[in-house]
Amino acid sequence: MQPLEVGTRVLCRWRDGKHHPVKVIERRRLQSGGPNDYEYYVHYTEFNRRLDEWVRLEQLDLDSVENDVDEKVEDKVTGLKMTRHQKRKIDETHVEGHEELDAASLREHEEFTKVKNIATIELGRYEIETWYFSPFPPEYNDCLNLYFCEFCLTFMKRKQQLQRHMKKCDLKHPPGDEIYRSGTLSMFEVDGKKNKVYGQNLCYLAKLFLDHKTLYYDVDLFLFYVLCECDDRGCHMVGYFSKEKHSEESYNLACILTLPPYQRKGYGKFLIAFSWRLGSIDLAFLESSSSYVSHVYTSMNT
Repeated sequence: MQPLEVGTRVLCRWRDGKHHPVKVIERRRLQSGGPNDYEYYVHYTEFNRRLDEWVRLEQLDLDSVENDVDEKVEDKVTGLKMTRHQKRKIDETHVEGHEELDAASLREHEEFTKVKNIATIELGRYEIETWYFSPFPPEYNDCLNLYFCEFCLTFMKRKQQLQRHMKKCDLKHPPGDEIYRSGTLSMFEVDGKKNKVYGQNLCYLAKLFLDHKTLYYDVDLFLFYVLCECDDRGCHMVGYFSKEKHSEESYNLACILTLPPYQRKGYGKFLIAFSWRLGSIDLAFLESSSSYVSHVYTSMNT
């Protein structure tokens, strides 16, 4: 049979064993297959695009194929090729989370990040499925999996490289000043100018889980506040937020992330509360927002 075209709509068997409607975003030939053997990158139209993935032909219900293939059109502003559906969606909708982007930038973002490049990462004791595209250096274009040192955030292509690195890495916590400690929690302030590589690697890592994050290669202007759970093996990152050293708008936050294994544990609220405290916001105002945040600030002041 002929391969499916980009834009085809079809039912796909997902991890729950049920078939869900998808749209084919991209396709690529299987290295071990024939000229018509492809795998397909699909978007589950019922779900957030963090669940987009590559699937094999046998996962698709070919009896459900809808041959409503989008015609490629060229955007006059950017020169990018995209489907009419993509262009209409961007032209007519101001997408939530992209408020800082104009129409041309949004179209470029949609095209550039449509296919997730890294499938999983290993960070400490966790193997984590990624959610979004992150623009790692070109030499990592052929990698589906990356291995991170959880202390210095150096990333590698192979498990063996990580194992050798861990024997030589002297760090047991982020490369900054510990500015807060309570029980097993510690917060480290990392200056992007003093720790440029760490700051850049943290941005690469964060982009895997933040669709709308702007990746700043010049991290000199930022401070990174890394929250860690600490034990006898070291301080293990659970999340972070960043802020500009000199913000004209006096923003407390540039970016914030709790890593997936640590979500739904209150760490996001803690990070927000900490950023507000650094910004010298009136404590009484924050105490009215939630009992949890009030508890955090009480802990910070004792």
